[in-house]
Amino acid sequence: MFALIWKDIVLEARTRETLPALFVLGVLILVAFHFSLGLRPEDTSRLAAGILWVAIVFAAMLALGRTFVIERDSGCIEGLLTSPIDRGSIYLAKLTVNTILLLAFEALLVPVFALFFDVPLFAHPLRVAAILSVGTLGIASTGTLFALAALGTRAREMVLPLLILPLQAPLLIAAVQATDLVLQGAALDALGVRGTLLVGFDVLFVTAGWLLFEFVLVD
Repeated sequence: MFALIWKDIVLEARTRETLPALFVLGVLILVAFHFSLGLRPEDTSRLAAGILWVAIVFAAMLALGRTFVIERDSGCIEGLLTSPIDRGSIYLAKLTVNTILLLAFEALLVPVFALFFDVPLFAHPLRVAAILSVGTLGIASTGTLFALAALGTRAREMVLPLLILPLQAPLLIAAVQATDLVLQGAALDALGVRGTLLVGFDVLFVTAGWLLFEFVLVD
């Protein structure tokens, strides 16, 4: 499992393709919102969290499945099938790589977001980082599972969002609301059902992905 994680990370570090593309897409989304909405200060505080998560989700659609495309193009899918590796471990490895990639993208995007929309993201950095990490894990867990299922279709770029966005809707609603509360100064233990939903979503889909990935990979 750790060898698979290291392989994908080294490959991404060498090619340097995905992370710059994600950053450019995320910035373009922020620029579009910033200049098209013409937000006033009172509107910014109300909409900032939603704008941030829209940028993250749309960029994630580009990133998720990237590791499987590389495996398919290099003919490594068959090697994974015949290797003496637990199929669930393959899922966890790909999930880890996708999560690291998205978190690295967010680390670059968040300062730009704070600059554009003048929100106090750095007033409570650990709380914001916690919400982003938990939400990102939920996005990556569903995306990693269904990216492989969409890989076999001709229009995988269109199929993947249709598969995972409806599933991610509860996660995104909770993530936006939790981020908004944290930006207003709320503590993590004051998030209530939103925090519970974020953690529960992660546990559910990471477990489901680990159990179901073998059947998706074989198909």
